[in-house]
Formats: sequence, C-alpha cells, structure tokens
Amino acid sequence: MPPPKKQPRKYHLCPICACTLETNPRYLEEICDKCSEKTTDIDGRAVTFYNKDMRFGCIAYFSDSNQKEEYKSNICYVNSIKCFAEEKYFGGIVIQPYKEK
Repeated sequence: MPPPKKQPRKYHLCPICACTLETNPRYLEEICDKCSEKTTDIDGRAVTFYNKDMRFGCIAYFSDSNQKEEYKSNICYVNSIKCFAEEKYFGGIVIQPYKEK
C-alpha cells in the first residue's frame, strides 16, 4: 500500500500587514505574530491576551498594568483595524479581523 499523500501547505496573507503565513484551516484569517503583538483597546492602550485556564477562554490585561488591570473584552484593534481574540483549539490565542454580522 503506498504511503498517504501529504496535503500541500496553504498560505494566506496577514489581513493587517500582508506578510505570508501558513493557513490554519480553523482560522482562515489569522493575523501574524508581529501584528498580534500590537493589539490595543479602542483608545490605543496596549492589550495582551492570554489563555484563561486549561479548559476554555482567553483573558486580557492592559499591557502596562503587569497583569493587574483586566481588559474585559475580546475585541481589540491592530493598526486601527477592529479584530477579536479567542482561544485556539489546542491552546494559545488567535486574533482575526472582526466581521460585522
């Protein structure tokens, strides 16, 4: 029996800076790591997202507060582009552009 064929890797452009990154089929519009480090609230204050715990969710803190001042939203901005953060399926945080419904 022949070995299974490897699926070709798929790539997309970061929706913020247009750099090329490998596409995760679960997160088709994931932004790159460099852009993920630039998240802010609507007023431009830096925000950092973390895994809440081992089971679910993400939590955010204002970056200048040494994890003492919680940011109570998953909506963030990168270069004035509205985005949202969520926990990745196997841990970690993914940030994608926000799509209005």
